[in-house]
Amino acid sequence: MPTNFLWGIFNKAQGKTEYDIGDAFEPYRVVVSEGFENPHWVIKENHEYYKPLWNDAKAYIKYLLTDKDVSSKGEYGKEFWGDVVLKKSFVFEFKTCINSELLAAFLNENWVSGFKSEGIYKMAILPSENINKNLTIYVFDGEKVNKYVVPFVAKGLSIKDYDDIISNLYEEDIEEYGVIKEYVANYVYQYLSPDVLIVAKGPKFRNYKNLICEVPEKIRNIQPNSSQDLNDIAKTVLGEDEDDYIRSVDIYETIVFQNLSSIYRIYRDGLLEYKYLHAINSYEKGSEIEALKKALEFINYREKLVSGVDIYLSGIEENNNYYTFTFDYKYNDMAVSFNEYTVNNKDKNKLNHAITVDVNSQRVLSCYWVLKEFKLGKDNLMLNVKFESLFDDIFTLYKDINIKDFSVKDINMSYEVKYSINSQSLEPVWIIETIEGRQYVVPMQKKP
Repeated sequence: MPTNFLWGIFNKAQGKTEYDIGDAFEPYRVVVSEGFENPHWVIKENHEYYKPLWNDAKAYIKYLLTDKDVSSKGEYGKEFWGDVVLKKSFVFEFKTCINSELLAAFLNENWVSGFKSEGIYKMAILPSENINKNLTIYVFDGEKVNKYVVPFVAKGLSIKDYDDIISNLYEEDIEEYGVIKEYVANYVYQYLSPDVLIVAKGPKFRNYKNLICEVPEKIRNIQPNSSQDLNDIAKTVLGEDEDDYIRSVDIYETIVFQNLSSIYRIYRDGLLEYKYLHAINSYEKGSEIEALKKALEFINYREKLVSGVDIYLSGIEENNNYYTFTFDYKYNDMAVSFNEYTVNNKDKNKLNHAITVDVNSQRVLSCYWVLKEFKLGKDNLMLNVKFESLFDDIFTLYKDINIKDFSVKDINMSYEVKYSINSQSLEPVWIIETIEGRQYVVPMQKKP
């Protein structure tokens, strides 16, 4: 499986020597629903409906940002999102809120409209809610929900097209989900996100494959005493700047490249660590867009170090003098997670993402990037997908959880990577993300 680099944010187009930040701007998840107590389907990137649905959504995002006549037709609290997801809808979810300026940059447009949201965390298109044959869009920025009523875009999908998609999904052999608000009584938003997808109907056990995870061959086969091996990896990591760096291998077989301004370390487990060694100035912080471009340049330059996995933007944090961007992996539309992954250095840092980049408008300041290669294994695993079993297991496994205060922001199946210098066989696990930002990992029950 080839690497679709920076899935959801950035994809270097074939034949280009430079990238365009808008080459690929895609959601973390697309969900189609026929409404309350009807099926919800996750549309994977390789599904025939993915591209037409996302192209339509991009056209409406562009309209919301650029048409001067756009205005909100209603503003609601975040609890209202629970009502939206129970409607007949087409939902586009990002892993983090993408602000309006960044959205405009992705689409290469200027934001000039009356778009009121802070950005888009999740967006729902409702083709048939409006009686005047317009289209309704709900935008959730994480704190509030804004409603917009807009005309159907030219050459876009019609009401009939949307209805046909739902009708055809009924005929396909595709997993069906419910949303948790349909099944949990005494719903309270502070403890439970309303659109958490769960399996409530259908077979209890479903078939999955294991995933083989390895340190990239370029790193695991390097001979510490081979200058040729060091030169080869230096070309991939340093590129045209390779002659500026002193290269060495320490007693722990950590590869080190260093000059007067920066240092790279590549550990035996595949972790690439980068540090800028000089002080930074606050005026270099710049905009979020400028900083993201620098982060993407850094990652794209070293894309050959990983293979067989998609990468997506999973978090944005603004600090005093810089920004922090986190990125994570997906394999065949299933998340690959890192939960308190230990860095084997003197600091013993804990990583929760595949890539963590601190960056300003001028340069990358630091980066931790867990470099791994992935391929599908041969094991057939029959796993319990019912959410009732998951909730029983989590409170059994984690004795410290106070059930009265326990919150759920999202539940995902994921392959979890642990620290290892050797090949790992990964099996799907549950990842429960709380509203407070903590992650709980729960093994999935196997069929006896």
